[in-house]
Amino acid sequence: MIFPLPEKFDENELFIIFSTIITWAIMFMLPKRISAVTITIIWTFNVFLALLADITITVKPYELYFTIDHKAHELFDVVLHFITYPTLPYFVVNSYQHYKPKGLKFLLFVVFWGGAATALEWTSVQFNVFTYTGWKVHLSFLVYLIVFAATIWLANFVEKKYPSVWNSKDLNMKKGSAPQ
Repeated sequence: MIFPLPEKFDENELFIIFSTIITWAIMFMLPKRISAVTITIIWTFNVFLALLADITITVKPYELYFTIDHKAHELFDVVLHFITYPTLPYFVVNSYQHYKPKGLKFLLFVVFWGGAATALEWTSVQFNVFTYTGWKVHLSFLVYLIVFAATIWLANFVEKKYPSVWNSKDLNMKKGSAPQ
């Protein structure tokens, strides 16, 4: 199935293009602290969650929001769901693997990222990437808390079986052996 091009090329498509370029550039500049298997699984998990939201709360009877310019999907919806959005959960998990917060620090970590994601979503609303027809941005904050906590749990689960090179070195150092 080929998705149509936008009816008009305006600020929402430009926002998606620029945010995709910026997030992917940052993604490639930062050290990778998770394995390729973990990246693939959390990426797929978050694409699934975004699509699930779109096929449940953006259609009748709810129709709480729509993306881009209209209710029908177009090429930039695919870019948004499959390429742009999953970079944020990637940053969450990658930074989690670096800091490994526990207890209250974990809660603050998730709240920080939930706030950052909500701020980015609010910004995207200003560029008409999302049009709320019943949804409220504070609801997104609550959803992000759950999504990021679940994504971190999933990443930890996968990293136990398929650890990244970075985590393997960290584990070896904790056990007293030299990194390889």
